[in-house]
Amino acid sequence: MKRPLYYLLCAIACSSMVSATMPTAAIAEAIQPQATVEQQAQAADTSSDTGKAEDGTNTNTTVDSAEDGTATSTDTSAVNTESADGTAATPAPSLLAQTNPTPEAISTTSQTGYAHSATATQNGVTFTVSWNDAPAGTATTFHVTQANGSSQAKARMDVPTYWDGGSQESVCDPSRPAWASYHSLGTAGHDFTFDFTASGTYRIYFYFMDNDRNDPQNDKGIYYLRTTAEVTVNDAARPSVTQIVNDAVDLCRQQTNGSEYDMALWLHDWTLDQLEYDHNLNWCSAESGLTRHQGTCESYQRIYSKLLDAAGIANGRITGNGHTWNAVKIDGKWCQMDPTWDDTSDNWYGDLDQRHLYFGLTDELMAIAHSDHTANYQKNDYAYRSTDLSNNYFMRNGKADEWAEKYADRIQQHLDAKEKSFSIDADNQSFPPSISGIQNGIVAYAMNLREWKTGKSNAAIQAVSNFKTCSSTSWEVTFDFTVKYTNEKRTVGQSRQTARFSI
Repeated sequence: MKRPLYYLLCAIACSSMVSATMPTAAIAEAIQPQATVEQQAQAADTSSDTGKAEDGTNTNTTVDSAEDGTATSTDTSAVNTESADGTAATPAPSLLAQTNPTPEAISTTSQTGYAHSATATQNGVTFTVSWNDAPAGTATTFHVTQANGSSQAKARMDVPTYWDGGSQESVCDPSRPAWASYHSLGTAGHDFTFDFTASGTYRIYFYFMDNDRNDPQNDKGIYYLRTTAEVTVNDAARPSVTQIVNDAVDLCRQQTNGSEYDMALWLHDWTLDQLEYDHNLNWCSAESGLTRHQGTCESYQRIYSKLLDAAGIANGRITGNGHTWNAVKIDGKWCQMDPTWDDTSDNWYGDLDQRHLYFGLTDELMAIAHSDHTANYQKNDYAYRSTDLSNNYFMRNGKADEWAEKYADRIQQHLDAKEKSFSIDADNQSFPPSISGIQNGIVAYAMNLREWKTGKSNAAIQAVSNFKTCSSTSWEVTFDFTVKYTNEKRTVGQSRQTARFSI
C-alpha cells in the first residue's frame, strides 16, 4: 500500500446470506432561520486530516426537537425486497471496493411505492424522504420530494453516522464540500444514494430549504428543516465493526505468543492490510476502513485503537499537524505508533523497513515527523510520555544493534585515544532528515546500551544524533559523543544511559 501523498510532500470475505434491514422511526426537526448554525456544525466536525475535532464523532442525538414543524414516519414493511427468493449473492468485497463516496443526485426513478419514509412539514410545505431496503453490495436510494413548496425547494443529505454498540462515528468527513451541497427538488424530487456496508445502526440527517428573500411569492420561509432516517442493518454478510475487530483479535491470540508486544505488532500489521489511504480525504471511520477498505488517518487510528482495546492493551489518541496516531502502553511503558505513515510498500532507504519506521518511538522521535507533537509531550497533563525505545520494532528484532555495529570500529578508535568528546558522520547522509533523524535516534539508543572498553577502562558513552540543514537539498548528519572513562565495573544487567535526540 502506498504512503499518503502528504508524507512525500512534508503526509472480509463474506458468504452469500439473507439480508435484513430495519429502519427505526424517523423524526423531523424544524430549525428557525439561522444561517450560521449549520455552518458552525460543519466546521466543528472536520476530520483530523483537515483539522478535525479530536473525538471525530457526530454528536447529533436521535431525539430531535420540532419547534414549529411536524414530522411523521411510516414503516409499511420490514421485509427485504432484494430478490425474488429473498436472498442475495454477495461477492467478497475487494480491497479497493468502489462505493458511492458522496450523496450524488441521480436520475429520478419511476418507483412510487416505498417501504419506509420520513416526513417533515413546516409553513404548509411537506418534505418526504422515502426508501426501500437494499441487499449487500447494493446502494440504498433515498427519494426526496416536496409538496406545496416553491421552485426554490432544495435538499441535501448529511454524512451518515454509524453505531454498533460501541462509539458513534461519522462514516465520512462532513467537512468535504460535497456533503454541504443542496439539490433542487422541483416537481420530480431527487434521489440520494448510500451503501450500508456493516451491521449496525446508521443515522442520516436530511436538510431542506425553501426560501427566496428577493421573491415574496416563492419565499416559504423555510431555512433549515431536518428529518432523520435511521437504518438498522442485521446481516451476516455485512458483519459489524465490533465483530470484525473481535474476530481479528481472536486470530491474533492464536498466531502470537500473547505478549503485549507481539499482539501490538500483529494488530499493527493487520490494520495496514485492511485499507488504502483515501487521498480524497472523504472516508474517515473505522467502518469505512474495515468494510470499504478506504480511510484517512482517522480510520487507521480508530481501527488500531479498537483492536488494542479488544486485546486489553492500553492506548491513547495523539493529534498534531492535522494528523492523528496512537500511543500504546506495552509492558508498562508508553510508546508512539503511527500506522498511517507506516502503511507503505516503499523501500527507498536500504535495509530500513519503512513499514515499521513509526512503530514504538519516543515522543522526541515522533516529533521529528510531526513537529506539533513537541508541544503535546511538554504539557504537564500529557498522559502518554514515551521516553523508552525498548519496544521499538528495530530494537526488538535486532536491526538497531546491527546498524550500531557498523560504527563500532570508528567509535573504538576514538575511545582508544581516550577522547572525551568526538563526532562521527552518519552513514545515511542521503536520507531526508525526517528519516535519518528517526533511524539515527534508534541507533544512538542502541550504541548507548552497548558495553564499551578501552584497555582496562570502561567507557560510558552518550551518543546523540544530530543533523544540520545546509540547503533545501543537502544536510549534515552526525553522531556526537561524550565519554566518561572509569575503571569501575558496571553491575551486570545495569542499563547504559539512554539515547538523547537533537534536531
